[in-house]
Amino acid sequence: MPTEKNTQNALADWCLEQITLLEPETRSTRSRDDTKVSLKALRVEASHRHFYRVRGDASNRSWVAMWSPPALENNPQFVVLAQVFQAVGAPQLVASDFERGFFLMEDLGSLHLSDAYESAAGDSLALQRLVDSALDALLPLQEIADPAIPPYDEARLIMEFDLCAEWFAEQLIETPPRPTDAATLADARATLVLAMLEQPKVCIHRDYHCRNLLLRSEAGDQSTIGMVDFQDALIGPALYDPASLLRDCYFTHDESLIRAAMGRFAGRHPLLASIPPKKVMWWHDACAIQRQIKAVGIFARLHLRDGKSSHLGYIPSVLNRAAAVAHQYPDLIALAKLLGRWASAASQHALMQPASNAERSR
Repeated sequence: MPTEKNTQNALADWCLEQITLLEPETRSTRSRDDTKVSLKALRVEASHRHFYRVRGDASNRSWVAMWSPPALENNPQFVVLAQVFQAVGAPQLVASDFERGFFLMEDLGSLHLSDAYESAAGDSLALQRLVDSALDALLPLQEIADPAIPPYDEARLIMEFDLCAEWFAEQLIETPPRPTDAATLADARATLVLAMLEQPKVCIHRDYHCRNLLLRSEAGDQSTIGMVDFQDALIGPALYDPASLLRDCYFTHDESLIRAAMGRFAGRHPLLASIPPKKVMWWHDACAIQRQIKAVGIFARLHLRDGKSSHLGYIPSVLNRAAAVAHQYPDLIALAKLLGRWASAASQHALMQPASNAERSR
């Protein structure tokens, strides 16, 4: 079996071939033997994919290369959705090698929304503008209707909710839910899933958070939103992506900002403007709680199954914030107490020391 280092070397050679084809002028000035590319690993994410910023020593441009193991990732779906979403901020895909799982795409830059959050820390107006810009970018995305995008059905929502009990409670902290806890989880799951299913259905990115969104400068110093990690898009609840953004696993926004941004977004949304604000907020928070519970399960699974500990430090904070939101709703008080116990256990676990807010935003 090839090692990761050998795969990186093969990816570098392949990228050089593709860049030479994309920029044929380099062939006339330098021989291929004299031309090289460098690969700089980008941040580890919650998947089997590996990303690199690619620069050729004979070019002023940069690209992003992705190594996505074909046996572990749905690469054909990635390619289809890259084309579907290019008009709404996804990078242009310029070369593919399905057999090896190699892909070369446009570089959207290195200024993630998380970086902009950190720069704007303490400036509530600047943070509000950033969040509003990202929410505005959702409106054209939510209008997309393509047969390649499957539905976010009830079975999948239930399966995702259950990941937390399975991977975090049972395996990571080795504290299986007691019968009363199992009943609490079942009741809460039914309540949350119902709230998600009754919402208007739109195209959703599903990982619309500060690490997957980039600020791209345009003429006149205007910034547009670029997005990556879109391959898991589904047709689902209209407030799922706003909840991913506003109750981000990697950055904590003030409650006043969340409510102001949610009110503005709903008021501009053709499917939400007539819905009572209290119901809109409940739908939003139901999505947020389900998603945060799912994320904790995925973060634990990354460590236990895939050998990636990169996301463990976020677990205590995510659980605490999910508990705080759940506590606002009488039907979820028992869930809030359970999540609070889990958060306490996570914060005392050697592997899950809480990440700082600055670390979450990087």
